[in-house]
Amino acid sequence: MLLFGSHRDNRKRAERGWRRRLWLSAGAVVVCVLLAGAYEWRREIRTVAGAARAFVFESPYFSVREIQVRGGERVGGNEIVAMAGLRHGMNMWKVEPAAIAQKISRHPWVRRAIVRREFPRRVVIEVEERVAKAIVAMGKLYYVDGDGVVFKEVGAGENVNFPLLTGLRWEQLATGSSGTRQKIRDAMRLGELMTQDSHTLSEIHFDGAKGVVLYTTSYPVALRMGWGDWDDKVKRLDRVLGLWKGQEERLSSLDVSFRDQVVARVRPRKQ
Repeated sequence: MLLFGSHRDNRKRAERGWRRRLWLSAGAVVVCVLLAGAYEWRREIRTVAGAARAFVFESPYFSVREIQVRGGERVGGNEIVAMAGLRHGMNMWKVEPAAIAQKISRHPWVRRAIVRREFPRRVVIEVEERVAKAIVAMGKLYYVDGDGVVFKEVGAGENVNFPLLTGLRWEQLATGSSGTRQKIRDAMRLGELMTQDSHTLSEIHFDGAKGVVLYTTSYPVALRMGWGDWDDKVKRLDRVLGLWKGQEERLSSLDVSFRDQVVARVRPRKQ
């Protein structure tokens, strides 16, 4: 009986081993089939992706056919396109708006540039140019815009019909100090108020902590304005100038930097 039982157990173990090998073999076959299918599927995906990529990056459908430049007056459209590195026929997907805008913004007259793609074939470049408001004299002459930014040396033949800003030092501007730019903006605002009041300025002189001194094209009088409270100071200045109308050449300077008063200095009479 013991021998018989042992033989039966061996046979059961053999059957279990055979069934296990069968399942393992079947599983291996299934895995191989699945792997082969997956490989073919990936190859198909790569083929489709390659075809799509070729269509996107090589198809004439996405070729640049129109380049629009808007807002450029001082800087010509052809110059802007050349700076951008754009050309007709290039692929729209290879146009990099941010990089192109950065290139264009390096031009001294360009304050800001926006570039966008309008699919399928148009590139639009919008340019905001700087507007010169004055000229800074520091050995050479430089344009300054309404933000108080000195942005370009005045070239031969360019317009110089702007108020002249004097008394500034290059190191004050080279640091990009917001305080210096604010002072320039304040001084130019005063210049605009004077122009609205029929006083055409020839020079705005920065006199350190004392403020600004104005010189008009009408009479050789130094107008010491100090800092701030421009509206009230211009009104006081007008009242005094009205009293000296026709005799302005007798005045050496008018100082309105003090609160609620005007200090007049008179030239000595010629003997």
